[in-house]
Amino acid sequence: MLFQNPAVTPVVALVVCCTLVVTVFTSKLVGCTLPLLAKKIGFDPAVMASPFITTIVDAISLLIYFQFASLILHIGA
Repeated sequence: MLFQNPAVTPVVALVVCCTLVVTVFTSKLVGCTLPLLAKKIGFDPAVMASPFITTIVDAISLLIYFQFASLILHIGA
């Protein structure tokens, strides 16, 4: 079903694949460093819990996706 769709090309699959790889790496990095940073500046590391980290990672992931899409698919300015 998925590969019979003419809109799903190998280039689009490459964009999604690259985005997933970089997003996983970035989310692990952000998830580890934010609580450590909070502890270092004197805040409770629990403040940097799931909702805050998830919001930051979601925003970064969206930016990563748009960057890969514009870079690989030559979209935008």
